[in-house]
Amino acid sequence: MEKVIIDLCYEYDKNTLKELFNNAFKIIGFKPHTSKILLKPNLLNSKSPDKAVTTHPVFIQAIAEVLRDFSCHVYIGDSPGYESLQKVLKNTGIIKIIEEIGLKTVSFNKRVMKKYEGISPYKRFVLGEDPLNYDLIINMPKLKTHTMMGMTLGVKNTFGFIHSLDKARWHLRAGQDRLLFASILIDIHRIVNPSLTILDGILGMDGDGPSNGRVRNFGIVAISQNAFHLDEAIERFIGIDTSLPITTLARKNGFIKSYEVIGRSTGYIKDFMMPETMATDWNLPVPIKGILKRAFIKKPKILKALCKQCNVCVNACPAGALSPSPHSKPVFDYKKCIRCYCCQEMCPEGAIKV
Repeated sequence: MEKVIIDLCYEYDKNTLKELFNNAFKIIGFKPHTSKILLKPNLLNSKSPDKAVTTHPVFIQAIAEVLRDFSCHVYIGDSPGYESLQKVLKNTGIIKIIEEIGLKTVSFNKRVMKKYEGISPYKRFVLGEDPLNYDLIINMPKLKTHTMMGMTLGVKNTFGFIHSLDKARWHLRAGQDRLLFASILIDIHRIVNPSLTILDGILGMDGDGPSNGRVRNFGIVAISQNAFHLDEAIERFIGIDTSLPITTLARKNGFIKSYEVIGRSTGYIKDFMMPETMATDWNLPVPIKGILKRAFIKKPKILKALCKQCNVCVNACPAGALSPSPHSKPVFDYKKCIRCYCCQEMCPEGAIKV
């Protein structure tokens, strides 16, 4: 039976994490000897590690040193939301780890066509990097909420294999249909097919994540060879009563089977706050639900006092629903807005609320 390890760890202590990872490898039988490995952390933007937006540098350092002890060749890469990979690595402090250990960076800026018959209606996916270039991929998500999908955990993290400019196109195709977007994310995840998922849940985020929510010390690390199992286990651990879109589709399509949750963690995370946007998924017939959603689903709004008119939101909007203004904050066209909340996710100032 496959295993999901959920263990306690309240501080970013390298030696503690290395011991945890080595013990987990033994429990799940993960043997990466001499492999060419790609680490895929969450590198959404260049906020400092204490903001809980990105996978923590010490977390990355610990797993990289463990892999080095196995004589592995280790690479690290991602496609940030709107900044260059080098800027994100520098501002998050990860670049120091890369230089100290001698990791090789990979900018996901290729165009690798993958044909795939999955559960979404789409059969072609263009990735920024070819997963087949590596023996193993280690998926390293952050424990965070997500205003559109509820949570951004293991499966969602592999969306980073899509180049930043192409991410908006997938959002536009899915529109407000969370299950459609979930099917796209699942297909991409199955193409990437990571060998191991390690969740950084020491510092994490609830509320209106994934970049401007409430920072919390959850004090957990989760590890599994199956990200679908890990995601469902975390949803249960934080006390979500109804499965979120990705887990709902994963279970429906047989990607979640029997698994065992082990570790030192007990109980639930207290007072975990989901995004307010998740309260709008009504159990109604599709035509009626569509009409009501367009009328009542929460709209993103710009907080004038925080907006610095950087126009990141304008450039990130897949629907072109934001217009720049030379003398004031950008303006929303809510008739075009598809409620994907990319603007809120990408805003570096936290100036967009829903």
